[in-house]
Amino acid sequence: MKNKKNNLDERQEQIMLQIEHTACWLCYILLLASILIQEIIYHGDMRYVAGEWVTFMVLCVYILVRCLRNGLWDRHIQPNLKNNAIASLIAGGVLFVFTFLMIYRNFPDKIVGALAAGAFTGIGVFVLCLIALSLAARATKKRQAELEAEDPDEDEE
Repeated sequence: MKNKKNNLDERQEQIMLQIEHTACWLCYILLLASILIQEIIYHGDMRYVAGEWVTFMVLCVYILVRCLRNGLWDRHIQPNLKNNAIASLIAGGVLFVFTFLMIYRNFPDKIVGALAAGAFTGIGVFVLCLIALSLAARATKKRQAELEAEDPDEDEE
C-alpha cells in the first residue's frame, strides 16, 4: 500500500497526534477497568476476560518495547526512584482494593482474611512493580545515552 500525501499542516498534525495519544491512553485505562470490573462480577473467572486480557497485554508489551527501543519514558515524568515508587504505590493500592473486594465478596464473614490477602497482594505488586519500573528506567537511560552517542551524520548517508 502506497503512502498517501499528508493533507495536514504541522499544527494540524500536532493536534492529530494529541488526539491519538489521548484516545490510546483512554482505551488503555478503560480496557483495564473493564477487565477488573468483569473479574469482580464473574468471581475471577478468566474465561470472561481472556480476549480483553490478551489485547491489554499485547498493548502493554508493544508500548514498552517501542519506548525502550527509542529511549523514551514520558513527556512529563522523569525515570527516577521517586516517580517509580509513586507509580508502584498506586498499582499496589489498586490491587489491594481489587483483591480485598474479590475475597470479601466471596467470604463476607472473613474481613480480616480479605484485608490480609489484599495487603499481601498490594505489597507484592508494589515490590514487583518497583523492580520492573527501575529496570525499565535503567534500560531507558542506557538507550538514551546510546542514541546521544551515535554520530548524527550516519543518518544522513
